[in-house]
Amino acid sequence: MSTNPVPNANTNVVTTEVSWRKKYRNPLMNAAFWGFWIGFFLAHQGGVTNNGTMISLSYVIFTLACLVPLVTKK
Repeated sequence: MSTNPVPNANTNVVTTEVSWRKKYRNPLMNAAFWGFWIGFFLAHQGGVTNNGTMISLSYVIFTLACLVPLVTKK
């Protein structure tokens, strides 16, 4: 009787590595969703208070939030 060096190991099962895009898609899309909300808030507050820095920061956040779905597409 031979012993298996790795107990309960099935040698017929092939494990494929999951792409980082597929692995982190849901958390990144969630972050993009919240990024849009934060960007809208900053744009609104920057417009109300006439603060160009807040508006510029909202543009940066919008850009990053728009790039997430493009980078992580299936």
